[in-house]
Amino acid sequence: MTTRAHGVLLFVLIAAMLAGCGERRTPPAGPAVALRAENLTVSPSTGPVTHVLVRNPGAETYRGTVTATFPDGWKMNTTCQDVTVRPGETARLAFAIERGADSASNTYPVHLKAVSADGTEVTRAQTIVCASAPYFKPTIDGQTDDWKDAIAVTFATGGRKTVVGTYWSRRSLSLLVAVEEDALTPLPEQGGGGACDAVQIAVSPRDAKTPASSSGVAQRYEFLLAATAAGGRCFALMRPGERLSAAAKERPLAGLELADAQVVVTRRDGVTYYECAIPMKAIPQIRPEPGREFCFSVLVHDPGGTGLRDWGEAAGLWPWQRSRLAWCAWQGATWPDNPPFDNKVEWGFCSSKH
Repeated sequence: MTTRAHGVLLFVLIAAMLAGCGERRTPPAGPAVALRAENLTVSPSTGPVTHVLVRNPGAETYRGTVTATFPDGWKMNTTCQDVTVRPGETARLAFAIERGADSASNTYPVHLKAVSADGTEVTRAQTIVCASAPYFKPTIDGQTDDWKDAIAVTFATGGRKTVVGTYWSRRSLSLLVAVEEDALTPLPEQGGGGACDAVQIAVSPRDAKTPASSSGVAQRYEFLLAATAAGGRCFALMRPGERLSAAAKERPLAGLELADAQVVVTRRDGVTYYECAIPMKAIPQIRPEPGREFCFSVLVHDPGGTGLRDWGEAAGLWPWQRSRLAWCAWQGATWPDNPPFDNKVEWGFCSSKH
């Protein structure tokens, strides 16, 4: 065989090997895109716009079609949209509800499907809620009569329910968090050591972000509600502009009291009720007006029972949206090995429940 023939044969063999490798190539790990339906910030019967997030975690631009299936009987302006998402970016697709119906349970099933240009399919089934605060000023007295017109958001952790309701007025943001738990451990007297039950909340503007470094500054307001011998207390853990390095410190709560907040913590029939009104002047970046969207999230500390309950997880945030900088440590808190989810979950102000 001539040298030229040997060269031709070698070229053919190499080409065949490369072709075979191409056929046996392992597909990239993980889905082509990540999907998430955002919660509604006003009741569906009012005909709002809802959004679907499409995140491209890959190294190449994603092109495909996203289909969203909403509850039976709803009429949408569209259920299918083409999308192009560059690497590392997130597209936010709008779907307008032309005819929707409110659910007594405040739960709305959504099925999402993304099909890429090459036919790769990604699906996600999700249940969203209406996360909104109607206009009303309740009396903070430990009773729940005033809360019948709040839009209840319910989630379960370890078989135990947490129910969150919110109201707003020109002067205050009010909330009631009902925690189903075996027992209530109040804050130790004089701020001493030892685990206690508490509710931690974060409020921030709609476009706020959590920086990736502790050298960054906070873009959120963060508060802690805890039971005391006097009934309850609210502590201000973080304000916009403060260094996030403080979030990792197990600070004593003494000296962090928000004096103008009204708090009452009561317990009845196996449920602990945290009722609170936070003055709007304590969260000046949140403008109180109907239709205003903002971010709001809740952590429930139940160290003697279910451990940490995280609304961000229940709201369907993506697995990589956990952050140790998203929530402040404090003396008496018990944290799981995995950090909690980010505190940037959509919420809104509405004029009324309906």
